[in-house]
Formats: sequence, C-alpha cells, structure tokens
Amino acid sequence: MLRKLLNIFNVKERQDFSGLYTDAPISFAEEFPEVPKPEPRLSPTLLAAKWACSDLRPEDMPSIAADLLENGADTPSLRRLAGETQVACSAEIEELVGRMFRELSVPYPISETQAKIIFTRQIAREVIAGERNAWAAASRLEIVIWGWKAEIPSIQSVFDLRDQLNWDNVNRGRIPILTEELIKTFAQIGSRTKRERRLSSFGSLEGKGWIADDFDAPLPDELLAQFEGRDDPPTG
Repeated sequence: MLRKLLNIFNVKERQDFSGLYTDAPISFAEEFPEVPKPEPRLSPTLLAAKWACSDLRPEDMPSIAADLLENGADTPSLRRLAGETQVACSAEIEELVGRMFRELSVPYPISETQAKIIFTRQIAREVIAGERNAWAAASRLEIVIWGWKAEIPSIQSVFDLRDQLNWDNVNRGRIPILTEELIKTFAQIGSRTKRERRLSSFGSLEGKGWIADDFDAPLPDELLAQFEGRDDPPTG
C-alpha cells in the first residue's frame, strides 16, 4: 500500500500541503477486503444517525422523504414528511421524523454518541471504498462530528495523525507514511461489527442444507396419531 501512496503523492515533488485535502480519493478495497461497502445514501439507519448528529438540515428532510418513497419505502409518516413545504427548524418536524424512523424499523431516538459512531463507521468505509479523500474525512470527523475529542481510541488516533501534519513531516517526506497509517486506522474503524459478523456467518450456510422433496407430505397415520395423542390411527 505504501508504494501505491508514494506514486500518488510523488514525494520528490510535494513540498507543501497542497492537494492533501482535495486530491481525488482512491479505493483501498482490495487491500482491505474485510471492510464492508458503505451503506447506501438512503439507508434509514444512516439517515437516523446523521439526523441525530445534526448533519442533515431540517429543510432537506421532505426531499429525503420523497426520495425514500420513490425508492420503495412507504409509511404514513413518510408521506406526511414528504408533503411538508415549509420547515424552519428541526423542532418543527422532530416528532414526525421520529415516527418515520420507527415505522422504518429503526430504533429511535438514539444517543448522540451512538449516532456519531454509526456515521463515523460510514465515513471510514467510504474512505476505503474510494468515495472520500482520507484527510478531508479525518478533518470532518475531528471538527464537525466529534468536536476535536473522541473517547474511542481508534477515532482519537485519526485526530492524533492530523496533529502530525506539520512542515517538518512534509519536508521529511513522511506524508505518505502518515497517510498509510490513516488508511489503516479507517480500515479498523470501518471493519465489520459483531452483528454484521453474526449475520455473515448465517449467510455462509447458504446452499449447505438439504431438504427432502417430500418434507411437507402428509404424515403416516401411525405417526400422526402419536402427535395428536390418539391411541390408534383413524380407520377408513
């Protein structure tokens, strides 16, 4: 992976921070196949986390509800929210939004910390999938999402790596090394949760079972009599 980063950063040429936060993202999915793909944009769980983190503007929620309807979701609250034409603040629609998420089978409300963790995991997976610039993602997490402090060690490691972005490390050509560490940290953050691993293990059994062709055929009279508590099978 470091060779890949060296080619991208062109260490001999880079003498400042230009492009560090704006370079086009690249995919590291091959290097970290264990990291799942990011959730789709309209994932109800992701939307609930972003709403709880105040990452979604209240005036955007009606159009998001309309997109969900167009995507096949349909609940009474979803229809009502899609029909809202004037939303001034989140308090005006909080109750409606909460009902919408619950109708979409999303536990709500969720704590702000839990919402931040869900959103952070999504951002990490977007970095590995090549959908986000790694350093721009790190900046967003530190400043916007967590406010410069996270109690979770792996997330705090992202902030610590950003603290090492100084002229000394630029001149010493350490930016690719720091970036490699950042990518690995994002891979750790974006790795499968315990629940996802359990679901994956269930899916691994697909195709390994066997059901007889006559499994739903009527039971023999003798066996049926035992199930029904009768002494003798019925006679014709």
